[in-house]
Amino acid sequence: MAIQPAISDVISQSPLTLLERHAAACADCVDLVRGYFTEAQAGRWLQAGDVREELCRLEWLADELKENVRSNLPRGLWLSVSRADLLELVRLQDKMANYAKHATGISLGRQLAFPSSISDGIFEYIDVVAGAGHEVVGLIGATRDLSRSAFGSKQTQTLLGLVRGIEATEKESDNIQARLRSELLVVENDLSPIDAIFLYQMLSDIGEIADAAEKVAHRVQIIASS
Repeated sequence: MAIQPAISDVISQSPLTLLERHAAACADCVDLVRGYFTEAQAGRWLQAGDVREELCRLEWLADELKENVRSNLPRGLWLSVSRADLLELVRLQDKMANYAKHATGISLGRQLAFPSSISDGIFEYIDVVAGAGHEVVGLIGATRDLSRSAFGSKQTQTLLGLVRGIEATEKESDNIQARLRSELLVVENDLSPIDAIFLYQMLSDIGEIADAAEKVAHRVQIIASS
């Protein structure tokens, strides 16, 4: 696991170090989406509930880290990255964990799995989205390291390359989601209308994780270019 549950040991660290730890906590939440749907697709709802319980624990930890970032940002002191930008980054990162919790919550609450005909595509989709979460961790780590050099031209190009990678991953996520929606439409008449609505919502929530990752990347791009 990328992080430990202790919060007090990071209070003295730099804001960008705290932000990286928060990104790692959010990525850990997203990683559990695959484990959750592995159980859900097999109809093992008790095990699925256990996975989601762990996901919720990590989402709570991400919230603790988020508040730690917010409460420990210096006021009235020079920062290599503005306080407003740091607050926006932590807000956007947090959405990755929130959408992981939302998607699995809908599924568990209704004991609703995706049709078996699109199961392989669902796991492909989840893996791409999880990759976006890990790319965010790498991007924030690079932002922390490069902020020490005041984002020189060469360093800025390095960050922009990472941003483009996240954009490509988000585009891949969009393409897979569009394909899965088309495949779901084929079997929609075999589903109850309410289940179909929630399945489309689950697809959307999973995709929102990658969308949040891209928004983090665009905020970093603004920081590096300013």
